[in-house]
Amino acid sequence: MKTNEIEISNAQLRARVSPLGAALVGLWYGDLPRSLVLGYADGTAAGYMGALVGPVANRIGGAAVTIDGTRWQMQANEGANCLHSGDAGLHSRLWSVDDHSASHVTFSVTLAHGDCGLPGLRRITARYALDGSDLLLDISATTDRTTVMNIAHHPYWNLAGSGTIRDHGLQVFGDSYLPVDAGKLPTGAQASIRDLGLSPGEVTQLDQAAPLDHNICLGPGQDTARPAACLTGPNGLQLIIETTEPGLQVYDGAGLPDQPKAATLGAQIGPYAGIALEPQGWPNAPHHESFPAIVVQSGNNYRQTTRYILKST
Repeated sequence: MKTNEIEISNAQLRARVSPLGAALVGLWYGDLPRSLVLGYADGTAAGYMGALVGPVANRIGGAAVTIDGTRWQMQANEGANCLHSGDAGLHSRLWSVDDHSASHVTFSVTLAHGDCGLPGLRRITARYALDGSDLLLDISATTDRTTVMNIAHHPYWNLAGSGTIRDHGLQVFGDSYLPVDAGKLPTGAQASIRDLGLSPGEVTQLDQAAPLDHNICLGPGQDTARPAACLTGPNGLQLIIETTEPGLQVYDGAGLPDQPKAATLGAQIGPYAGIALEPQGWPNAPHHESFPAIVVQSGNNYRQTTRYILKST
């Protein structure tokens, strides 16, 4: 464990978190020897693994947004588009440790006006807390100017701690998803999740699903968390995700780098080694009036809650 990483634990869970990106580096359940999320044993920060991404997660078409009539230019780091707010996004920031006990830790970071190409002096707080066999993540933020905000947590899950997630079962609690174009930007339409090989209300084995890098539509954002997904491992372990967010980005990890010799805390890293299940607002929302808005006004706090519930079946 790197010296700046922090471990929190209770009788059922142990989590390792890092101030770099406020990242969940490892999570252990009961007496299982391997982490349920992908991570490197030396604490290496790779891509977005385990980190908080934002302040605007996912993709922004043309790497620009217009707020109150003013165009704000973000970094184009994926072709002409912006992914996860660019190289200087939340995942790359060293967060402060504000509060820490045996079973919780609170991080914070401040983005200056203009950081990530967006307006507002923004202070963002993230609190990880263990509650029995649940991991609770609360994210909040303030801004002194109207801005856009859509923060997402980006761990890769593998409930067996080995192999790939192709032998896992996935159930999502939404009937529709956002089709995307060649640049992975939503077209603006919605379609049945059956087009992805998923079945409403049923568990689908991931080796039977279509390639997944899509937003599942959960309904309007709300103040209390509601079910978003249930992932079942071949060992019978289940992960249930509840969130206040209107969407869940599901990415099957097909593009993860093949690293058979890397020392890892969870499964060996490679294609399909883990699945990202990211509660968030809908991608590219500022360019689609019909999508749930991600605008945050000065004086109106941003708030997001996600609960990760682990249980053996």
